[in-house]
Amino acid sequence: MNVDNRSPLKQRILRSDGVRFMAPLIVAIIAISLYTNGENGNFLGSDNLKNILLQVSVLGIIAIGQTLLIAAGQLDLSVATLAALAGVIGATRINDGGSELWAVLLVLVICALFGLLWGILVAGLKIPPFILTLGGTSLFASIALRISKSSPVPARERFEWLGRAKVFGVQTPIWYFLIVVVVAAFVMRYTRFGRHVYATGSNEEASYLTGIPTARTKVLCFVISSTLAGFAGLVAMARISTGDPRNGSQLALQAIAAVVLGGGTLAGGRGSPIGTFIGVVLLAVVQSALTFNNVQTFWNDAVFGLVLIFAVVVTAIGDLRRRRFGARPILASLIRRSESVRVSSEK
Repeated sequence: MNVDNRSPLKQRILRSDGVRFMAPLIVAIIAISLYTNGENGNFLGSDNLKNILLQVSVLGIIAIGQTLLIAAGQLDLSVATLAALAGVIGATRINDGGSELWAVLLVLVICALFGLLWGILVAGLKIPPFILTLGGTSLFASIALRISKSSPVPARERFEWLGRAKVFGVQTPIWYFLIVVVVAAFVMRYTRFGRHVYATGSNEEASYLTGIPTARTKVLCFVISSTLAGFAGLVAMARISTGDPRNGSQLALQAIAAVVLGGGTLAGGRGSPIGTFIGVVLLAVVQSALTFNNVQTFWNDAVFGLVLIFAVVVTAIGDLRRRRFGARPILASLIRRSESVRVSSEK
């Protein structure tokens, strides 16, 4: 008999990710927004709400890539400097007389190849991704500074469709962020690859023994994450028409914080694009609220640290509650679902 069918409704609700991780974040977003709007009535205005999403669109795209990696038990600290390098390459290509489309394709291919390299080294040589990508952080930063000669590279008001155009009154970076979230959520929830990602992060050895291609799954996660980082870098460059080699140095840590806020765990096996989206929005709302309340800027890092600590505590409480009320083993559930999909396809 399926354990879920025997479980009381209350237990199933308490075990759900929506209650354990997302609901507290939504409550925090609402509380902060209402308080700040009470102090300044413009906070919940449509212009400010769109500005909040615009400011974190680049971070959000990178964070979705990190969500896949963290769910698979991996990590990439080099995405911030890779995004900066992508912006520099894109702007330099335009200055050399290249077309916008070819510049975008070139950058995405280069970033995908870097992700492929990380994935092969991690999956094939068992190199710890933390150390490997930490080295990549310095490597990409140095390359970006070398190409740009340590100065921002102007893009001559190009790439308007990528960073400054509006669709239905909303700027394109917001649309790109939302599209990435929706596509990633569908892939993680309804495809075999998504199930393999969770299974690999939950227990790589057991997943491999059941026939799941864990190495290929990790490589694909690195490729997707690096490609999204490159795209985010292009969007950031297009917004300001400049490829800045020092742009977004804190994006990697902020992306990890957003994933953890949304219920991900660095141990792997858990993470949700929708949860990450809510985590990104919370970080944006907090930062905007500090600005609206005229809080001195040096408090931003302190508040960011407190929010991250809050996320870790909430995650720990959710895990304790889940163990208390019981839950199906994640890996077993994913394997059963994979087998059912395989049997259906064979029929």
